[in-house]
Amino acid sequence: MDMHESSGQADATDRSLDGILAFVSYSDLEPVSKQLTIIVGLTVVGFMAFGLTLSFYRNILFEVTLENIQEENLKLRRNNAGRLADLEYYRSAQYKDKYAKENLGKVRPGEKAIIIKEEIPEPVYDAQGNTTATDRQEWAFEEVLRQTPVLEHWRLFLFHREKIEGLKQSL
Repeated sequence: MDMHESSGQADATDRSLDGILAFVSYSDLEPVSKQLTIIVGLTVVGFMAFGLTLSFYRNILFEVTLENIQEENLKLRRNNAGRLADLEYYRSAQYKDKYAKENLGKVRPGEKAIIIKEEIPEPVYDAQGNTTATDRQEWAFEEVLRQTPVLEHWRLFLFHREKIEGLKQSL
């Protein structure tokens, strides 16, 4: 009897296990495989979206770089055109003539050079033939300014006004 009972119980257990295994293996494994497929598919789609975004970003960077290069090329072309115009001027007969007259003191046959000089005021003398200290100081200051290059005048005027006053006082 023990055998029958045990074999009967074994058959019942086998049948119930077969039903459970069949139920678990078919119904539970199928959703797992579907879930796994969905997860893998979404991961692939995510990587594809990331790759597309990265590609789009690189394209935008490339376009910005290309625009910057085009702007730089345009600036260089304008600069080159200006320098070519300057070169043409320096090669022209007009510039050569101007340079010869201004720097070398040459003139063409039949031309006369006119030199315009500013009159330098002489110090004012009083009845006894003496000048006042203020007049001498002003005259000396103006003489220093006449001998100073124009560029230095502007530097003093724009950036160092206190030096101008100091110069007036020192003379």
